[in-house]
Amino acid sequence: MKLAERISRITPSITLGLNARTLELKAQGRDIIAFGVGEPDINTPRAVCDAGKAAIDDCIVRYTATAGTPELREAICGYVEDVYGLSYETNCVMASAGGKQVLYNAILATAGRGDEFILPVPYWTSYPEFISLADAKAVMVETVAENQFKMTPEALEKAITPRSTAVLLNSPSNPTGVAYSRKDLEELAEVLKPHDIWILSDDIYCALLFDGHEFATMAQIPGFKDRTLIINGVSKTWSMTGWRIGFAAGPRELIAAMTKIQDHSTSCPNAVGQKAAAEALRQGHSLTAEWVASLGARRDLMISLLTAIPGVTAVTPQGAFYLFVDVSAYLGKAGGPASTLDLSEGLLVDGGVGAVPCEAFGAPGYLRLSFAVTEENIREGVRRMDNYLTSI
Repeated sequence: MKLAERISRITPSITLGLNARTLELKAQGRDIIAFGVGEPDINTPRAVCDAGKAAIDDCIVRYTATAGTPELREAICGYVEDVYGLSYETNCVMASAGGKQVLYNAILATAGRGDEFILPVPYWTSYPEFISLADAKAVMVETVAENQFKMTPEALEKAITPRSTAVLLNSPSNPTGVAYSRKDLEELAEVLKPHDIWILSDDIYCALLFDGHEFATMAQIPGFKDRTLIINGVSKTWSMTGWRIGFAAGPRELIAAMTKIQDHSTSCPNAVGQKAAAEALRQGHSLTAEWVASLGARRDLMISLLTAIPGVTAVTPQGAFYLFVDVSAYLGKAGGPASTLDLSEGLLVDGGVGAVPCEAFGAPGYLRLSFAVTEENIREGVRRMDNYLTSI
């Protein structure tokens, strides 16, 4: 039987495949230290779980409005005002089944056949697939370590054509952890100002910042609120990856278009998750502030241990919980791995460490490692990596 042509354009998720392979080996009794999983190492805060349980006890389990309950949308508006300093009406926000669905809705609503979507590299693994499924073209903008993997105004200018419909910014970034400053965004805004281009701002790691770095997003730049879509969610900040609640705030017409798409896909997000998410957003970042503070020390520990391995380098991230690690010095040698895909497989099977090969992010030669693990596992995992890399 025939499958749709678009299926042939989709690349399987390397990150999810690695996670499945890691779980398979663990089920076989293998001792694996997983640096590949992109989720917090704490439980959802008790107050948030209690709100979810109360929803079940009160039988709040039926369909809601597609864009989310009034309670959740009001909580989103309050959170965005607190964190971003921006005011939105409830008809300018919506909730979806995770941040991933928000992104998919947004890309389908802003791009179509023949359109071009500007995407800095490295990128989160699903961005190009969403763009492809929208029948649009991803225009990749290469970045370099010397500029902390940030897209420069000059590179953005070169990428813009009459077919450009949107640019996607992710800050702090997955996989690099690098964050754009207000000044960085102002410079990009100057390039975008004369062009009719949407800005999709993926801010899912906005609360996970280090060294006093202040969060900034394009919607805060004067004149850009009405052309920027804020994309966020509860997965990372409150360790709610399995609750599947993401949200967006932006221009009314774009939110309406995304809601129309969601009408015919998942309908509403799950009702119990919406109650829990509303509680998380109302209580804010204080619920997990202690955990976020601990990430900075774990980042510093992992960097110091990794960069002590000959030939291994990493840019210090300002946010999120990933290190973007250059291991290209260990590739292409006789009898050794030819790519980071090969290296990560050997590291997993022979070294006992799970790490994401950055072919998944358009950046071969790098591994993404999560430092949202215990200090004990950081020390032991990096020790195993040192042994494995030395052996090849």
